[in-house]
Amino acid sequence: MRAVWLIAAVMLASPALAQSGEPSLRRVMLSSGGVAYVEYAAEVAGDATLRLAVPLAQVDDVLKSLVVFDSRGGVGGATLPGLDGTQAAFGDVPFGPEALGDPLAYLNALRGVAMEVRGPRPMQGVLLRAERVPELALRDGAVERTRVSLLTDEGLRQFVLEDVEAVQVADPVLRARIAAALAALKRDAAQSTRLFTLRAPGTGSRTVRVGYVVGAPLWKVSYRLVLPGQDGDKARLQGWAVLENTTGADWKDVAVALQYGNPVTFRQALYRSYFVQRPEVPVEVLGRILPGVDTRAFADAAKAAPPPPPMAPASRAMGGLALAERAQAPAPVMAAPAETAAATEGAQETVFELPSPVTLMAGHSATMPILDRAATARRIGLVQQGRRHPLAAIRLTNDTPTSLPAGVLTLYDPTSPAMFAGDARLGGLPSGESRLLSFAEDLRTDIAWRQEEATSLAAVSASQGVLRIDERLRWTTQATLTAPAGEARDLLVEIAKRAQSTLVPDPALAPAEETATAWRFAVTLKPGENRTLVVRQDRIQRQSVALMTGEQAVLRLMGMQGLDPAARAALQRLVDLRAALSAKSAEVTRLQAQGEEVERDQARTRSNLGAVPSGDALHTRLLRQLEAQETRIEALRRSQEQARAAVQQAQRELEAAVAKFSL
Repeated sequence: MRAVWLIAAVMLASPALAQSGEPSLRRVMLSSGGVAYVEYAAEVAGDATLRLAVPLAQVDDVLKSLVVFDSRGGVGGATLPGLDGTQAAFGDVPFGPEALGDPLAYLNALRGVAMEVRGPRPMQGVLLRAERVPELALRDGAVERTRVSLLTDEGLRQFVLEDVEAVQVADPVLRARIAAALAALKRDAAQSTRLFTLRAPGTGSRTVRVGYVVGAPLWKVSYRLVLPGQDGDKARLQGWAVLENTTGADWKDVAVALQYGNPVTFRQALYRSYFVQRPEVPVEVLGRILPGVDTRAFADAAKAAPPPPPMAPASRAMGGLALAERAQAPAPVMAAPAETAAATEGAQETVFELPSPVTLMAGHSATMPILDRAATARRIGLVQQGRRHPLAAIRLTNDTPTSLPAGVLTLYDPTSPAMFAGDARLGGLPSGESRLLSFAEDLRTDIAWRQEEATSLAAVSASQGVLRIDERLRWTTQATLTAPAGEARDLLVEIAKRAQSTLVPDPALAPAEETATAWRFAVTLKPGENRTLVVRQDRIQRQSVALMTGEQAVLRLMGMQGLDPAARAALQRLVDLRAALSAKSAEVTRLQAQGEEVERDQARTRSNLGAVPSGDALHTRLLRQLEAQETRIEALRRSQEQARAAVQQAQRELEAAVAKFSL
């Protein structure tokens, strides 16, 4: 038997929306900023109404970025169902969505509502109550029974819900409200999408384009780089884009562009309802009072060493057998793509437009070549400080008018039987710049390292009682480079920069280039050659001390090498004056200690004297002892005064020497 809540659901009806032209996906632009520009187009005539189904997760972005292009019309706004319209839809009916889970709860939510019952015993009345009947409880093979009570014109009547054909609300207006609420419940149950209804008033036949920007996975680039067969040859660089269709719709012959840049992107929850928090105040009653209420490398043309000469064609710059030994078979040639993307360099980004429309199902991924270029690539060994062997690398120069996006590279060597040379990473390469790409370790070239650290006096000065000392902290890095016996090497030795340090100039050695963290020195080694590279860095540590109190700093300075003899003699006089002052101060301390000891002895003598009778011989002896102690105290006081005067004189002499001291 169908219950009333099922009958009401059958009454649901959805109004049809007028539509002028079916929009179709025409263009997608994927950005390395983590967004995608999606564009639909429709052929319309006159006033148009377009409908777009948008994944729920993209609604905030669509509300933020929706744009309409129409040369002969305007945009009248768009509507869509609310994020959760269920509560609002049930505002005009006497129950909430929770009452639909059970017929008993539904009926009891309609207490006081006029109902019509169809069945063997038809009746009309106001619903009083629905309840489970204890005496009709479950038995073997029986079903649960529900008794409903109505207040009719004939009095109280009851019926068993499971025995009637239908029960419905008598008021047609309330029935329509319930049907609308159920329609909203059904609509909101489809949580995966929201339907935008866009009005586009205009005249004549035309194309209306609707675009928006939504979050999307980053599109990636993977490169294939075929190394040059010999010095002077060009390398072959082929770039492939890896992309995913997460726009929520299948792509069918869609124009796809790929943007490489770093635009500012963000989200805002525009689809969520926000309410201003208002204070709640009590109802005003008379007589009451209302209560109160935000890596690039630079070469210095003046200092840079000239680039090493190219290697002799008989050998490879970075390992392997002589090219002549491998020239018996032709090197394989990487297949060129049927079509490559058109690259355009903008002010902040590079855009690659795929040459042919793309067909890709929603949720699927694709990879396709977007560029195929001859590239200037020179083999070189990158020597990193502390490593025993250099890294085999190439210096890749982008001599094309557009930037190369950041990505990973797989390198192939057509002169090697293994073909695979290694992997590398490219952090993005603007037009006209070059980068080093390390892809393997050169195990046949050795580097021995030695590091020394020394401190020396750089400068010293003194005036107005302040001593200023500049100490030079020097790091000496020594790299001994050894090339293989049968092969030459072009090396770029990288020496890490010390904090706050400067490179010590050397006429015989200048860095070829400088990065934010290192200096790089170009070195060319002949087969089997051994060469030592010495690089020095200095850091000046400055210290200011008061000559009156900086005794330890003065003593340390006098122990440094490089101090001028005259300055050493002048400092020695200050040291002597300070030593004299310390000795005189120590004498004052010694005399004070003696005086205190005599005073303690005198106090004991006075105590003993008071306990001995005046006529006793001991009394006389104690008097003589007391007199001697008094004489001793008086002498110590005179000595202390003389010692204090000597200290003051030594202090004045030291202060005078410090005041006129200069270096």
